[in-house]
Amino acid sequence: MIKYLGSKRRLVPVLTELFTRSGATTALDLFTGTTRVAQAFKAAGGHVTAVDTARYSEVFARTWIETDADTVDLAEVNAAIDELNALPGEAGYVTETFCRQSRFFQPFNGERIDAIREAIARDHASTPLEPILLTSLLLAADRVDSTAGVQMAYIKQWAPRSHKPLDMRVPPLLPGGGRAVRGDATTIAGELGRFDLAYLDPPYNQHRYFTNYHVWETIVA
Repeated sequence: MIKYLGSKRRLVPVLTELFTRSGATTALDLFTGTTRVAQAFKAAGGHVTAVDTARYSEVFARTWIETDADTVDLAEVNAAIDELNALPGEAGYVTETFCRQSRFFQPFNGERIDAIREAIARDHASTPLEPILLTSLLLAADRVDSTAGVQMAYIKQWAPRSHKPLDMRVPPLLPGGGRAVRGDATTIAGELGRFDLAYLDPPYNQHRYFTNYHVWETIVA
């Protein structure tokens, strides 16, 4: 899971127990972020609707909430990731913006991100593999970035992890169905239907999460 402001790692066991004890079978996560809580509800057997305004969050929700692991051909996913991992780097927007003009990634990793993102857009757009591959790319990029977590600034000295080569891996998937929705919770909440349990965790401060995680938003745009 990517480094994220307000991560619910410690709360997940408590929330999962609450979901299970309540007897709920459907759940709504209205500000889903990385989908950590939505994943927990899904893993507990719930049909979950995950909502957020961010594109990267929608990608995560399409991967971990909407995708049913039982319907995925893992051999196909592995083959696609092996092919993407083998691509040579090619400098593009990410390299120029996040490596040369700033220091979010080492240039050699920025070039890899550019080449892989272009290949996903070219070969996998609008396919069931697209969100899985984009999630894999974001997780790989997160493992080699040079930030303290949020992306409003980068570290002045390169983080040790930034020297490692970008390496895509198959993200763990969950069996069962769900729904991913991108939209403003304040305007679409009433249109989503009824749920046994709703989890609402709005942003902590005045900063929009687009600015906190603008690199991820740019990569998946």
